[in-house]
Amino acid sequence: MAAAYALDKAIAAYWAGNTIESSLIWQTLWITVGSIALNFLLSYLRAVLQESIGYEVAAGQRIHLGDVLKRVPLGYFSKNSVGDILTGVTTELSTLELQGMKMVDIIINGYAKFIAILLCFLFLSPAAAVISVVGVAFSSLALHGISRHSEKTAAITHQAMEDMSGSAIEYIRGLSIVKSFGQEGASIESFRKANTDLKNIHIKVEKGYTPFNCLHLFSLKLASMGIVFICAWQTLNGQMSLAYFLMFVLFSFVIFGSVENINDAAHMLGLIDSAMNKLEALENAEYIDQDGKDITPTSYDITFQDVSFGYDKRTVLHDVNFTIPQNTTTAIVGPSGSGKSTLCSLIARFYDVDAGKITLGETDIREFTCDSLLKNISMVFQNVYLFRDT
Repeated sequence: MAAAYALDKAIAAYWAGNTIESSLIWQTLWITVGSIALNFLLSYLRAVLQESIGYEVAAGQRIHLGDVLKRVPLGYFSKNSVGDILTGVTTELSTLELQGMKMVDIIINGYAKFIAILLCFLFLSPAAAVISVVGVAFSSLALHGISRHSEKTAAITHQAMEDMSGSAIEYIRGLSIVKSFGQEGASIESFRKANTDLKNIHIKVEKGYTPFNCLHLFSLKLASMGIVFICAWQTLNGQMSLAYFLMFVLFSFVIFGSVENINDAAHMLGLIDSAMNKLEALENAEYIDQDGKDITPTSYDITFQDVSFGYDKRTVLHDVNFTIPQNTTTAIVGPSGSGKSTLCSLIARFYDVDAGKITLGETDIREFTCDSLLKNISMVFQNVYLFRDT
């Protein structure tokens, strides 16, 4: 507006044969400098107050997910792939952390800047304002198509990312064994395939965005041309001054600039929505002691009653019945894979039994909270670590 005002005064002085007053130049300069300084200050405050929100929320969310995952039964990690969980806690949450606030900011500020210029158009040229609204309306339809396409392809993309994470974990865990047998080439094939599949999916997804993105940009560019055309027509018919015409020509190039950038945000919001659904599923994982209570056992007899248990679809224990009396020692003996460690894991409730029940002092261990149960149990695990120290 300051530029249009200065331009109008300059043109009027030119036609009147007068020189441009220095006060006009200084006024325009100070208004321009003040606008730039105000824009810098507001942008700085926005960055300080807004950009940190995503990181703070993500940090709290990671801690919360850690608290959730440490309270689920170990069977949860068998039913859900490690790659799936890893992708949710790392990739999905990082997407929300790095892109969430930024994309929301692009959309809100994009339309806010457009509305501010549109209000100016309404007072000076309602016809140009109507053309602007029509252009943004068609652009919004294209952006909706981008968002819908992103939601449809998000599941496929995330599955490919989970497969890649799972392949990477599998390759790293088995690296020592693979090297011992000289099979590095064969072992990395699944990891290479996962990367190739992910690349092909990303390329396919990007090709799907192209028609919607072209429609989005074409609508805005066509609207810019329409604004110039209608303002030129009004100027030729004496309905608009030359100064305002030049202002509208300048505005026609910038009015849609902030809206054009929303295409990336529309794409990312679809991915962010899918990521939030994934994180919500992790948050809603059922705690192993969700209905447990702090119980003090009346005695320390351990009893297995018709206990059956298996990993995935493979049953390991069939209708096991025995009692370990308090103040006695029991040795569990058997060949490798017979279920010795499984029995101990069930007593500590690392897993829940598939059938039957285990009692501690005549109370089903599923009625305990994990803390009230485990404070009565001490365990030495099979993985022994030796330390050389003073």
